Amino acid sequence: MKLIYLKTNRLVLRPPVPEDASAIQRYVGDRRIAETTALIPHPYPAGGAIEWIRHSDETLREGGGVNFSILLRESGELVGVVGLIDRDEDSSLGYWIGVPHWGKGYATEAVHRVIRHAFNARRLPSVHAYHFVHNPASGRVMQKAGLLYEGVQPLGASRLGERYDRVCYGVTAEQWRANLRTFSLV
Repeated sequence: MKLIYLKTNRLVLRPPVPEDASAIQRYVGDRRIAETTALIPHPYPAGGAIEWIRHSDETLREGGGVNFSILLRESGELVGVVGLIDRDEDSSLGYWIGVPHWGKGYATEAVHRVIRHAFNARRLPSVHAYHFVHNPASGRVMQKAGLLYEGVQPLGASRLGERYDRVCYGVTAEQWRANLRTFSLV
């Protein structure tokens, strides 16, 4: 299995490794991260990060998608995670950034790079993502990274049994390439 390393001006994205577990565990243990995602429980269970890393490795080996640890290029510090889950020639994109690193543009930079990887290396025809309506900052990330607004799905997402409206975004490879010159990210 070939390991995938993606780079941007400030970041390195690579599959998560066991050494990432303590930082992942610390960041996703923050209630504010869990509240913005559909799948991260709160409180986050002890050992949850190492189990997630094992599952990510298995998913990659089986061709079901890829997760990336987002690292600062200069220091190697882990700041978050971004991933693609493949579904019938389509991919669903998800991400989180640790609270101390919010507002620095890391999510936009990482998401943009992963979309480029989805279209150029994985040859996927489209990528989709959504955010809870109560997390508009995630929508701004999606728009800046090249995803296009598709609409709101009332009560289309759930978290711990509670239903929320979800705001949907997506882009085809053709749409993304046509608009590529409008993005200043590498």
